[in-house]
Amino acid sequence: MYHKQYLLRRLTGSLGKILHLAIDKMSPFQVFENYLEREGVKINERKFDKINKFVELLIEKNKTLNLTRIVSEEEVWVKHIFDSLIPTRFLKLEKDMHVMDLGTGGGIPGIPMAILYPSINFVLVDSVQKKVDAVKEFVTELKLRNVKVINARAEELGRSPVHRDQYDIVLARALAPLPILIEYCVPLIHLYGHVVAYKGPDYVEELARSTNAIIKLKAEQPRVFHYKLPNNMGERTIIRITKKQVTPDTYPRRTGVPKKNPL
Repeated sequence: MYHKQYLLRRLTGSLGKILHLAIDKMSPFQVFENYLEREGVKINERKFDKINKFVELLIEKNKTLNLTRIVSEEEVWVKHIFDSLIPTRFLKLEKDMHVMDLGTGGGIPGIPMAILYPSINFVLVDSVQKKVDAVKEFVTELKLRNVKVINARAEELGRSPVHRDQYDIVLARALAPLPILIEYCVPLIHLYGHVVAYKGPDYVEELARSTNAIIKLKAEQPRVFHYKLPNNMGERTIIRITKKQVTPDTYPRRTGVPKKNPL
């Protein structure tokens, strides 16, 4: 408990300096609330406590199963939690939407977003059964009724009538290079739905290599948004791709082909 309080105080102290707040009179939640509100994201204390619980579950499970290379609590908060939530300001999220987190790994960004938006339906997908089992445990422990977790390959989902053209948003974080990601994700969104790719600051060359995939999948030219993580932990980029026409039946190609021969 002492370690946890020390960690939160250290992290919120850094955020307090960014916000010019007197944190000695504020709880960790109040500092987080102020920081996220500055980024255009609202959170209440109940949701903060649930995210805090998720961080604990993720770090504990990661001791026996490789869910994330980020192991320090401070980095988990900044590089996973903040990096999941800050980009929501670039999205128009509404009640009863259907959102897929493709390649969820340890439940990032799907679980933090599902906690923040309990009225939105989330499907978290990973091709590794052990990771799916771990994320199902998290969802059960956190009592997230708006989350479903499935084990599948992206190409299979994109050809399935249960999932093809069914989603308002598909999130993809650390999934694949953009030309491959586009073929995986665009078939899953309905017309005028969005693919949201989380990328680092060096995205320009990757975006340039995606022109053919964008044309063949009949998507609009991407919009690009930038943001910085707190505590000088890096710059990030969101690439948002909108589906403007019906996806040709030839995409996605059969399992393994998009990765082996990108468009």
